[in-house]
Amino acid sequence: MNLINLFFIFLIFITLFSISKKKKILIDNVSYSSHKIIGAENKSPVVIGGLYILIVYLFFFYNHSLILIVSMICITFLGLMSDKNILTNPNKRLIYQFLILLLLSYFEDLQINDVKFDIFNLFLSNEYFNLFFTVFCLAILINGSNFLDGLNGLLTGYYLIILISIVILSKFYSNIDIIDYNFVTTLISVLLIFFIFNIFGLVYLGDSGTYLLSLLIGVYLIKFNYNNDFLSPYYIAVLLWYPAFENFFSLTRRILKKQKTSIPDNLHLHQIIFLSLRNKRVFKKKILNPLCSFFILLINLPGLLFAFNFPTKSSILVSVIFFNIFLYLILYYLFFKNLVFKK
Repeated sequence: MNLINLFFIFLIFITLFSISKKKKILIDNVSYSSHKIIGAENKSPVVIGGLYILIVYLFFFYNHSLILIVSMICITFLGLMSDKNILTNPNKRLIYQFLILLLLSYFEDLQINDVKFDIFNLFLSNEYFNLFFTVFCLAILINGSNFLDGLNGLLTGYYLIILISIVILSKFYSNIDIIDYNFVTTLISVLLIFFIFNIFGLVYLGDSGTYLLSLLIGVYLIKFNYNNDFLSPYYIAVLLWYPAFENFFSLTRRILKKQKTSIPDNLHLHQIIFLSLRNKRVFKKKILNPLCSFFILLINLPGLLFAFNFPTKSSILVSVIFFNIFLYLILYYLFFKNLVFKK
């Protein structure tokens, strides 16, 4: 990534941001969804994440796979309809997601072939099961990422750490095929610029941004793992455990409480941490929002750093995942208990 390309990426962002502000288009309306309320300190943030990422990608990588570009456009459009409250039914959005992911995975020949578990690998050898499992994993990642888009800088910061860690890993292991270095560094630049403005609540990814960003990273990591089969698949699992487990835990929590899974709530980990600390009134609201994001990113770092040192050791990486889950559940219990007590 040279300075000229970085300048154009920043120019695209500023142009899109200015037009959205001036024309009052893509202005976020937090009343559409209760899970966005905690990030609503700024009264008129613009939801340009999806368009920004898409425009930069088309500008720099227009010669990439046609099916991937079409899928990106479709998933961004789907997210925009959600952002603008045009498509409000989450079940319909999920069906459309599955159709997009199914076509993308089939025509791009996306495969997850090895999970270091012989019985399950036997199932994965069936092309139809493999296709379903790949689509399922991408859907889990996309919707889990969407759950995290409630605090300023949380999701962009998390994916920044992931991409930077892969670049650094490739420097330490000379035999790693990073696949497309320009794509990775371009996406890092995109997220870094967006992260700065997102921290201050001036811009949000929105559903369009979270859908597109998680799709790109999910597809990239599937190809990355396929091209570097000496790395444990659980290294990728460590990188993506947080959005995936957030999705799983949220669905499990609601099912056990006999709540509708299609209705958003304010009980994700980052939200209860924010609400619990807000009740203590130790920090100002504008500071508390990004502070909670940095706190969650910080507690994710030890696991990511540990995985970085043992990217081929499946048993160690599985232990890291279980440790992360245990830490998540402990934090959830402590902050939720404090939140309920305060109420």
